[in-house]
Amino acid sequence: MRRIRTVLAMDIATKLAAATYTVDAAALRATLDAIQRALGAFHQVPSAPTAALALNRSAIADSVREVLTALDSVDLTAVRALSGMVREYRTEVRAKELRDVFTGLNDAWRARVSGILSKRAIASVVRLLNSAAPDVLQILGKDDDENAHSDLIAWLLDPRKAPVVAPRALSRIVARFADDRWPAPLDLAITTGSISVRREVVVARDFCAGDDLARVDISISGSDFVLAIENKVWSREHHDQTQVYWDWIASTRGLRAGLLLSPSGIRARCPQFLEMSYLELVSCLVDAASSHPISDSEEIVLASYLKTLARNIIPVEMRAVRELAALEQT
Repeated sequence: MRRIRTVLAMDIATKLAAATYTVDAAALRATLDAIQRALGAFHQVPSAPTAALALNRSAIADSVREVLTALDSVDLTAVRALSGMVREYRTEVRAKELRDVFTGLNDAWRARVSGILSKRAIASVVRLLNSAAPDVLQILGKDDDENAHSDLIAWLLDPRKAPVVAPRALSRIVARFADDRWPAPLDLAITTGSISVRREVVVARDFCAGDDLARVDISISGSDFVLAIENKVWSREHHDQTQVYWDWIASTRGLRAGLLLSPSGIRARCPQFLEMSYLELVSCLVDAASSHPISDSEEIVLASYLKTLARNIIPVEMRAVRELAALEQT
């Protein structure tokens, strides 16, 4: 996507240089400067249209900056373009509109984050982001790999591997379900060590009689409950996956639940599968670390994964987390 935006930006610059009408160079320069100032200052103005949450502020900013960079390389004294194009562009009004959009986005993301993470959780996330733990998925070149993400999430949700983080995280997750019977069997399975957290489970083979080899990303089960988690990093659900999984899981005894996990919390095609965003997952994962000492291994894995999310998966939300933490300290 970044390459496409860059090519488009350079194409704009090339066409401007080859066009046949004179551009007001001073007006164009003033327009570009105003847009650049707006990009640098949008976070300073308070206002928050909720509808702005539907936009990706970071992607918009990147796109505009790349176009500006390409245009900036053009010799404005030689540029020609459509007649009156720049003269009709009201620089101050457009710059203010752009600044207002980014201001609204910034405040809306802060509102979203503060509605999901408590102040204590925000402080814990920032502490972990500032730790010395490396971003392991970046080092391995797996930061876009859905399976690698699922591996780390499964590790953090397994009480045998993350004995402090996992129980609290799982308790927070099942608290989202409408059925209030979930906490008791979950606690019993954790206490007795009978809980099973597995990756790439062949649902037909494990949960019912069948020969379909479709696999659910993460399965969390006990003697009388099953929770299936389907993880989507950059893709969407295909071929009614969640409905197929639910049809299989519904044949099991005890409590059953499904989660569709994704960066933005997209809705599953199966109504029995609840949606969960990565930010909501973060709120569950840091719950224990916000109030209890955790082991060194848990600290490293959790901090490393939060760095992956902040850098590559939910950078806008994590930037809002940092901004809220900074405001809390002022």
